[in-house]
Amino acid sequence: MTKLTKDTNGDAVVEATILFPIMIMIFAALVLLAMYLPTRAALQRATQYAATAIATEKSDSWLFFDEKDAVDYYWKDKKEDLKNVYVAMFSNGADIAAKGEDIVTKIEGRCLSSKAGVLSVDSHIVNRFIYKEASVTATRVFTMPVDLTFVKFPNEIAVTVTSTAVVQNADEFVRNMDIAVDFVEYLIEKFKLTNITDSISTYGKQVAEFLGWNK
Repeated sequence: MTKLTKDTNGDAVVEATILFPIMIMIFAALVLLAMYLPTRAALQRATQYAATAIATEKSDSWLFFDEKDAVDYYWKDKKEDLKNVYVAMFSNGADIAAKGEDIVTKIEGRCLSSKAGVLSVDSHIVNRFIYKEASVTATRVFTMPVDLTFVKFPNEIAVTVTSTAVVQNADEFVRNMDIAVDFVEYLIEKFKLTNITDSISTYGKQVAEFLGWNK
């Protein structure tokens, strides 16, 4: 019995049997991270770019985005080419979906990460009438380079990213600023804050002089 307990033959096989599945899972995790993180970063940049471009076009800034050639913003050369900005509220959204897909494809194509797998893009406007918001969702499904289904590891990985951008209209901004100014004036008049605001202004000037900002 003593001789049997001191026999180490076969220990390496037992240790390898225990460690092999763990090493396989670690290897799979590293491969997944190497593909997942760059893909997600590229999709995040592309969808945010697309959402911002769509929101800008649907605002009253008259600024447009060329997703075909220059992949950049531009102004219309002729005034008669401008469309009524409020027509976008009643559009069927087909133009938005096509533009979002084109922008995401072009911007993601500029990244150095791998473009393996299938890319799908969904773009639409949320709440068209009250609080318009452009939403772009991109999903890239790629296949793992190593088949690890025998250890219950998925063979396909889906990376989904959603970015949004609020449609900012100039007239809304001006109106909100006017409301803010009127509210501040109301508070100053109601609570007699004139002396306080003057003191804050004087203190601010003294700090600016001390820091040399007014030179």
